Amino acid sequence: MNEPDVNERPVRSLQLVSSFPLQIPEPSGLSLDFDGQALWTVSDRSNRVIKIDLQGHILKTLSYQGHDLEGITVDTVRHTLWIVEEHTREVVELDTTGRELERHRILSGNDNSGLEGICIDAEHRFFVVKEKKPGLFIALNSDFTIKSKREISFAGDFSGMCADTLLNRFWILSDQDESLFYWDRQKGVLSRYSLDVTKPEGIAVDFNKGLAYVVSDARSVLYVFRLQNSD
Repeated sequence: MNEPDVNERPVRSLQLVSSFPLQIPEPSGLSLDFDGQALWTVSDRSNRVIKIDLQGHILKTLSYQGHDLEGITVDTVRHTLWIVEEHTREVVELDTTGRELERHRILSGNDNSGLEGICIDAEHRFFVVKEKKPGLFIALNSDFTIKSKREISFAGDFSGMCADTLLNRFWILSDQDESLFYWDRQKGVLSRYSLDVTKPEGIAVDFNKGLAYVVSDARSVLYVFRLQNSD
């Protein structure tokens, strides 16, 4: 399936609500907590998993010590966390103390263009995104084998993702393009939003409040945007 030309879509902007400095070096990946009252992120420098409040204050740092951590998502069914390790192309399940529960290798290779994001949809299906060379959107089976693998090229790279649990679509970040894309697996890119954010590498959406949270890897800042209607 050929992707619709993203250049045919108007570039929009999101309303910045607020921004908060983070005491976290190189935050990468973001997910709302189970109750929507906090966020989880990972540090690409310290390789730790960190819980923060909605204003960016650190609430907890887990015991787990990772290797090149990039993405994170909350599993509301198992009440655990899933993270991705870029170089090894693995997804790792942790409990909320940081104890490792499972580990699955998704792809071969070990360069710096590996897995960047992970998310879970409303039907508890897992998806991961590979950064570039090539960019890949990957759907996983329940045993973490690959169900489908699709090359995507609507951005220069892909640095984070979040599932739209209401409409079965995806919010996908590009740090190279400094943009957020609203993407449908059948229709392609529905909307592109330009972000005034250097190296955006984590996205979490609160659909009840209509807010998108984005972290900047380079600036160590948490940004809060008001979502606008998408196509």
